[in-house]
Amino acid sequence: MVRIGVTGAMASGKSTVARRFRDHGAELVDGDQLGWEVLRLPEVRAAIGQAFGADVIDRQGEVDRVRLGRVVFADPDAMARLNAIVQPKLLARVRSALDDAGSGVRVLDAAMLTTWRLEPELDGVVEVVAPEETRSRRLRAARAFTDAESRGRIAGQKLPPVRGARRHWMVENAGDRAALVARADAVWEEIQSLAGAGSSGPPA
Repeated sequence: MVRIGVTGAMASGKSTVARRFRDHGAELVDGDQLGWEVLRLPEVRAAIGQAFGADVIDRQGEVDRVRLGRVVFADPDAMARLNAIVQPKLLARVRSALDDAGSGVRVLDAAMLTTWRLEPELDGVVEVVAPEETRSRRLRAARAFTDAESRGRIAGQKLPPVRGARRHWMVENAGDRAALVARADAVWEEIQSLAGAGSSGPPA
């Protein structure tokens, strides 16, 4: 099993790259989906409600990620408190998913990859980057954020640089989706070589 991490700041396009790898046959570990699962744990919901107030819990008793996001992305101390609640359980699930037996290529899609310092545990890391203005525009289009909200979210996400990776691919995403997919396909060819499985053309 070859394990590849895909990371990048919000609205960089990292999930598009990770899904492209999945289209080529990789097994995808979705860090965001695992995060949702952790937020649904009763003990995590209770801790978040206690730390941030009843307003961040919706009528169904679930964590309201939109309201919670408005709090933590505007306050580094609040983000640190949230991470202390969520990240240990999330990281345990991520490691479990990566450690499952198998063959081929397993891809982890996770912005927090460098925060967790997972690089040495992977066979390579793909970092997707895009200019802040481009990411702000994408957030406004995708989530109906105001300009101030999008810039606030971007400013509130602090990710360490990639360090200690066995292989490090940098993928720029300042253009359209077709250009990003072409860059992802080129990286996939190298990943396939790393896996010793030969090359693969793009899916139909």
